[in-house]
Amino acid sequence: MEASNDGGIVLSLFLMVAAIAYALLNAIVVYERSTGIAINTKTDYYHRLLRLLSGWANLGNSVVHILLIVYTLAHKGNDSDYWIEERKLGGIEGPVGLTVLNFLVGLSALRGYSMMFSIGWNSFVALAGTLLPVVWPRFVEEGLAAWPYSVIFIWFAIFAFELTAVTCSLTHLALGNTKRKSE
Repeated sequence: MEASNDGGIVLSLFLMVAAIAYALLNAIVVYERSTGIAINTKTDYYHRLLRLLSGWANLGNSVVHILLIVYTLAHKGNDSDYWIEERKLGGIEGPVGLTVLNFLVGLSALRGYSMMFSIGWNSFVALAGTLLPVVWPRFVEEGLAAWPYSVIFIWFAIFAFELTAVTCSLTHLALGNTKRKSE
């Protein structure tokens, strides 16, 4: 694919996703602070906040994957270079699987079940996405330069949600380990 994207537009898309993520994360923090649940220690407060942030990030990632699926299905007959290459890589099965798994992980965290599912899944996603050439390396190498702007926006959103989910779930784990050592 030949580079054709305007760097300023790509930067604007990134900033739009950053603003959306900032607003969503702050809304979750405001919700957590205003629910009035009695929390014994600061560590308990942060555990709850990190669980909420991780869970909502996974649910957000699920929603963004739904958008990717809808966008892909809407361009089924498109014969541009991008869509020809996408069809070679497969159909919507991968995004559907990621949608379902992210939904289950997010629901598990928000319902207060063990965070080990979140920690395991989000760590796997971060590692696999970084190492598999078809995921983030492909996005950086060709996506930013030549993919449709709407797809770039979706991938930036996926990145924001995946980064939030993995950092929050791993921080939750680290706080849990710190709490056990101090007891």
